[in-house]
Amino acid sequence: MNQKAFDYAPPAWLPVQDKKVLEYCRNIKREEMETHPHPNPDYKVRVVPHPCSAITAELFNWIWRSDVEDKKTVIIFPNSWRSVYVAAVTMCNRYRVSGRNIHAFCMDEWADQDGNVAPITYGPSLGGHFLSEFYMTFEPDLRPPLEQMHYYTNDNIEHYSDLIEEIGDGGADLVISATGWVGHTAFIDPNTEAFKADSLEEFLKLGARFVDNHRLTIIQNSLGAGFGACGDLAYTPCYSVSIGPRDIINARDHLERHDLGFLGGYSSWERMISRLQIYGPVTKDVPASIYQLTKGTIYVSEDMARPIQPLELIAY
Repeated sequence: MNQKAFDYAPPAWLPVQDKKVLEYCRNIKREEMETHPHPNPDYKVRVVPHPCSAITAELFNWIWRSDVEDKKTVIIFPNSWRSVYVAAVTMCNRYRVSGRNIHAFCMDEWADQDGNVAPITYGPSLGGHFLSEFYMTFEPDLRPPLEQMHYYTNDNIEHYSDLIEEIGDGGADLVISATGWVGHTAFIDPNTEAFKADSLEEFLKLGARFVDNHRLTIIQNSLGAGFGACGDLAYTPCYSVSIGPRDIINARDHLERHDLGFLGGYSSWERMISRLQIYGPVTKDVPASIYQLTKGTIYVSEDMARPIQPLELIAY
């Protein structure tokens, strides 16, 4: 059955409006993903069966090196990644690898409309989950000192980026992350007052701050387990605090995982935004695209690398 072309404009609130860019990224083939030409040779894409396993192995290696080299290592960690954190720390416990040299910074946290940061005692707290899944999983004698675990409070949001730079001698050694539906990294959302900038250069200088989250970020978060995985938008915080582009750019290395998200199966919103981040232009409209300017590795799953194509209409 032949389908007639039907042309239409993207929604006005979608950060990426350029249909040529959208079509170009949509048509990147699986076999092109690792060899696609890129001006930054330090920015690498690897297609692997299980990005979570790859990130787990990488994280264990960073902790192991910090121990055997007795070297301070500053890492910016993403929100609740229980499977990665527990697996990496379990290996540390088994092989007696100490986390004493790890200085951790939580990437983001929930906030209310008045700018108050959610306490770690709040059930879905990102900082609370990180401490539970990472710090508390270490055997007591292998844990980093608690004062080396940094999470957001009302008192430190104003100088959170300064603290990362002070402890990290100019920036973090590593940022671990993934990309959200709207193209954010951490809660660096596009089209928000918090990260409003007249140019990419100005955008890259913005540090940690209070964020008025994009509507797609709120919708995505409402599908998370911390909020019942039910799409209850009224139960989901629509404000946050987050690191800024400055913290991404200042970091010396970066790891990202791109694998299937909430929907699983054939559908995943992440498949398109992954392509826009990796192969589209570097732009503040897709904040995670700034990783293209850095040294790092993005692990993409085979499912994520599948071609994007519409289903044919079925004739009955």
